[in-house]
Amino acid sequence: MCFLLATFAFGCAQTTSSEGKAFIGWASGQAIEIEALDLPLPDKALLSLRTAIGSATVVGIGESRHDTREQLLLKGLLVRHMIEDLGFRVFILEESCPHVEPLNHYVISGDGDLRRIMNDLAGWYLWDTEEMLELFQWMRQFNQGREADEMVRVFGMDITAPALGVFGVIKFLEDAGLEVGLNEQDLGLDLQQGDFWPATWERYASLSNDQRTELKGNHLKLSETLVAERTRLIASTSEKAYEHALFMAEIGRTGNDFFSSPDRTVGGEIREQGMAGAALWYLDNEVPGSKAIIWAHNLHVATSTFRMPELMDGTLSPMGIQMREALGDDYIAIGAAFGQGSYSSDLPPGQRLFERASTEVMDGALSEVGLSNFLLDIRNVENNSQEEKWLNQEREWRAQDAQSVLVPALSFDLVYFVKDISRLQPTPLALERYQSMRD
Repeated sequence: MCFLLATFAFGCAQTTSSEGKAFIGWASGQAIEIEALDLPLPDKALLSLRTAIGSATVVGIGESRHDTREQLLLKGLLVRHMIEDLGFRVFILEESCPHVEPLNHYVISGDGDLRRIMNDLAGWYLWDTEEMLELFQWMRQFNQGREADEMVRVFGMDITAPALGVFGVIKFLEDAGLEVGLNEQDLGLDLQQGDFWPATWERYASLSNDQRTELKGNHLKLSETLVAERTRLIASTSEKAYEHALFMAEIGRTGNDFFSSPDRTVGGEIREQGMAGAALWYLDNEVPGSKAIIWAHNLHVATSTFRMPELMDGTLSPMGIQMREALGDDYIAIGAAFGQGSYSSDLPPGQRLFERASTEVMDGALSEVGLSNFLLDIRNVENNSQEEKWLNQEREWRAQDAQSVLVPALSFDLVYFVKDISRLQPTPLALERYQSMRD
């Protein structure tokens, strides 16, 4: 029975170690309470948030699952305060780079149907919810009447749905009078129908090694053509348009490498490197000097390796490691945990029961703090204390419908916690698409 419950409860009850008790006691005294998820932070909590973030210019905020309402509401609350009170002006989402461009245009100009834009995201099944829609509506309201350099801008960093961007590169070349001699089959774009990357992965799995090699060579040819014709292309368009096309070509090449990878571990490394590279490109080229928020899963923003024994062999290095290497202390990571909850059977992914985890699991230990919602700066732990030793040991941590294993002190600077979770509310358009997938 313990094995069957492992996905959600991480095993049967265990005795709390002395180090675990020390950590719970320390956390209970250090936690920054967030009394409500639908109200502004009180002054004391806002001051604590400002102190915790300090001089960091890029903050990665994680989530245990992409579909938890309460975690998203707390993240949204933090994001709003970071924008309004701390001067953050860039929002980078775990979503396909080219698919987010209409969303950025909406929050800047108000043009477009936001509900349709959300449903057209490659990750619509993650982000097309009433809660996320409300967050982007708020960003649009924030931007109204502001100068361009004071507006919030939105970017995507994922490389798992690059076809839209690669089509744009081909058109960019054709408009400049250059024929690259590559069609959608030559670049594998026909394999990316629907932009649902697990399905694309399955289609690539049926390719021979020779076919994969040919696709890789064609993507390289596309990038090399752009580089070779740089002067001509800039003269006929602009340097900004050229750099964007080159970036999209590189996203396409990285996406192809991801889909062509032999297993989850190799593919995961390619994806993490691609997301970090995309985020850094935006920071260097689109919004230099701006303070940015990265919205993604815990296991992307983390600053140390992790394991997922149920899904893959070995360890994976998340994009957060590369962000820390590139930015140093200017990058900090905020991880997420939760106590318990359930999902009903009428919404995807179906019925779920999340029982309270063992106190040797990060989620379970934080459940003992006694607050419904809080933020905790785990950097404040005393050197050589029992609680520091607990934080520096490998810990199980909830991650989607699987178990992750990581060292908390190495992976995150802060952690936020919500006691009870429920399912996000998909929009009507999302529900229609879910239903069409069942039919």
